[in-house]
Amino acid sequence: MEPINTKIAHLLTNGYELQFENVFNKAYENYKKIALYAGLAILIFGFIFMVLAAFGLISFVGVEHLNENTIKQLESKMLKQEYLGYQFIFVLAINSVFSPISAGFLRMANAAQKDVEFKMRHFFSFYQWSYFKELFVATFIITCISTGIDTALTHFKIPVVGGIISFGIGILTVLSTPLIIFGKQKAIKAIQASIQLTSTKFLTLFLLLFVAFLGSLVGLIGFCIGVLFTIPFSMSMQYAIYDSIIGFENNDAIVIDSEEN
Repeated sequence: MEPINTKIAHLLTNGYELQFENVFNKAYENYKKIALYAGLAILIFGFIFMVLAAFGLISFVGVEHLNENTIKQLESKMLKQEYLGYQFIFVLAINSVFSPISAGFLRMANAAQKDVEFKMRHFFSFYQWSYFKELFVATFIITCISTGIDTALTHFKIPVVGGIISFGIGILTVLSTPLIIFGKQKAIKAIQASIQLTSTKFLTLFLLLFVAFLGSLVGLIGFCIGVLFTIPFSMSMQYAIYDSIIGFENNDAIVIDSEEN
């Protein structure tokens, strides 16, 4: 088995081929396997998050003050520039804390690709400290830079530029999470390797991830809940990109070291 660091060094030295059609087809085939299960998982996690958010809101304003006018006032405040900092902190915290669950969707894609059973509890498997600390640090750094730039440019009333830059950062760091969970890389090294590898194929990756983004929005047409079952296409695309660039040494699904079989 070729060590992951050796493989990354080889790819950086010799380059690699990345064909749009091949990666797209791989992502689409994987998506067909995970769409239903992933969509249901997103629905469940979304419901749990809304319940927690509702409890948080009640704790913040008090149940006796919770009414339509209070909610409208909070919404109007959050749109003001002086509250952008709070939005930034909220997004940073949510993305970092729940990054292991996002990684769980990549594990699902890996299991589907190799026809291995995937259970709901596997979404939480990366909360093991060895994985969680790296996922947390990597997500914290990426979100801090991406959302920080987006928030700053929104403050200066040029949010479109901020969105474009954030998307670009997302492209450059698309391999970070899979390098941590599949390649057992540390957070900083994963980010560095991702940037170095993706920068050489930036245009192709831009097209792939942009198509994945558009595909995820297809569910908004007609019945909006359909978006829950199209969002997984982006997850399949991220997995397909990693598989096409880095690949896997064998046909075994990822195994969490201390997990019970």
